[in-house]
Amino acid sequence: MHRIFTVLGALLALAVPASAGAATPVSLPKVSRTLIAAQAVKRTCSRVADRSARGVTVSRYSAPISGYVTARLAGPTTSDWDLVAVDRASRSPMATSAAFGSNEVVQSWVTGGQGIDFVACRRSGSARSVRLSIELVDVKPPAAATGTVSLVRVRAAQGQLASLAGLGLDITESQGPGWADVLLSSPKELAVLKSTGLPYSVRVASMRAYEERARAADAAYSARVAAAGSPLPSGRSTYRTYTDVQNDLKALVDQNPGLVKPITIGKSFQGRDITGVEIANDVNAADGRPDFFLMGEHHAREWPSAEIPIEYADMLVKNQGDPRVANLLANERTTIVPVVNVDGYLSTQQDEQVDPSDHTGQNPTVELGEDVAPPGGVLAFRRKNCDGAIPSGDVPCELQWGIDNNRNYGNLWGGPGSSQDPTSQSFHGPGPRSEPETQAVWNYSRTHQVTALITLHTIAALVLRPPGEHTAGLAPDEARLKQLGDAMGTATGYTSEYGFQLYDTAGTTEDDTYAAEGGYGYTIEMGPAGGVFHGPYQQYVVDQWTTGDKGQGGLHEALLLAAEAAASRADHGVIAGSAPAGAVLRLHKGFDTTTSPYCPLGLDPVVTVTTTPD
Repeated sequence: MHRIFTVLGALLALAVPASAGAATPVSLPKVSRTLIAAQAVKRTCSRVADRSARGVTVSRYSAPISGYVTARLAGPTTSDWDLVAVDRASRSPMATSAAFGSNEVVQSWVTGGQGIDFVACRRSGSARSVRLSIELVDVKPPAAATGTVSLVRVRAAQGQLASLAGLGLDITESQGPGWADVLLSSPKELAVLKSTGLPYSVRVASMRAYEERARAADAAYSARVAAAGSPLPSGRSTYRTYTDVQNDLKALVDQNPGLVKPITIGKSFQGRDITGVEIANDVNAADGRPDFFLMGEHHAREWPSAEIPIEYADMLVKNQGDPRVANLLANERTTIVPVVNVDGYLSTQQDEQVDPSDHTGQNPTVELGEDVAPPGGVLAFRRKNCDGAIPSGDVPCELQWGIDNNRNYGNLWGGPGSSQDPTSQSFHGPGPRSEPETQAVWNYSRTHQVTALITLHTIAALVLRPPGEHTAGLAPDEARLKQLGDAMGTATGYTSEYGFQLYDTAGTTEDDTYAAEGGYGYTIEMGPAGGVFHGPYQQYVVDQWTTGDKGQGGLHEALLLAAEAAASRADHGVIAGSAPAGAVLRLHKGFDTTTSPYCPLGLDPVVTVTTTPD
């Protein structure tokens, strides 16, 4: 039979998910206060037991109704204040913020009548006072779904697997020829999968049970290495909370003046600072040294990707006598941003947000059912940021559909491997670089001499190089990109390949910076191959650092190879010249970034399909 396609001239609005039309929840009047601490005391605010200690000030608050509270601290960037929300009855911390300056944000679900102490600590700087604002949103936690969150392996041709994302299913990065792992968060999603007729097998029957086993394994490993520590540069044996990340970055700066300096590259959707460190000899000097940019955590559930950047930073400062490290410290700058998607990462952290896997008692005031499936994804396994239908950073991430930051970059934005459906895990957002997290990475890379960029993800055990789309043509630097990618693959035991060989992707980090600026760019999908987002720490972090998937040096060696390429003059151009003393030299660079052909949601021409006999 023949198929006849008819395109209607009228542009009709498409159906939009119900969450897209969600009204902004009502907020109670904002409470504003001035907090004063006469002295600065270098201490970790989350560990302050004595509320009357020097440098500590407390603001008491009682929630008039149940809802979601946001407290924001604001002060000079030259002074460092931290903020902790503490449940007054149990004296348990509910949320902590420890950025480099005084822009601090803590958020938590609360119940009516609950007493909260907002504890502010002045760590350094001359600012004796800061402003605290508290806003309570009248909103309920997402309803619990029935059933069990599970992980299944679907076997089918690549085209069939790609079509599953269009059905609203969460296709993970754990993929191979003829198969892909799919996260199912509800009976409805299981029914959708079954309706396709594609064969599948259950890998993890209950993700909640898997999480419990993984954390038990972490506790056992931590106890086993307690005396000597793990082989990581930090000796760490368990996952960091975001507060740990912030405090570790501060410790690097405090303990290594002249070598490590703090950086803030932008703010998240909910208003948090996106922070990192820059490492180099004479780090405060004004010079044109090339920049190696290492980042993690574009995707909230990929916790191991935040661990490795901090370990790399720790390795640099602790091994300055090593000839390879000494060469890097002298000849390049290393920029490390462990967490790009700060809000999403926090939403998955058990000590910061409500989590269906939380059995620690750290969130005593709110209980949800085992399996929660809001528009943005299952809480502990959320992928995207916290933007959404409600244009406010004061509403909980759990109620926002989220945008995939790693589909939101400019180059080929809107193309294959991304979706314009807000409920999709690869939703690319309303426009190229629309998200503040994406803008932060982009603005930093284009205003610094970034000659090589590595963005870490989990869990496919791959070293991916441009292009991300199979029709994009080979990169001008393909020979060298392949050589370096293969070397990193040998170090880690990961497969080195084009980005599109995992699946076609558009709007990704490394393609964007390479296309516009020419700096080498790679995504490293950490192992173990066939793993699950953030499994046991030893297997998913320690082993990947030391050996990868049976490699020769692991991620430790792979990142050194990338950093050495960033420093090598054979791998980037240098503009040299001279000018008379006192002259001002200004250089300007310009570039165009091409997006993919795109038809906005709601403006798609309606296509009807009819059939006639042969």
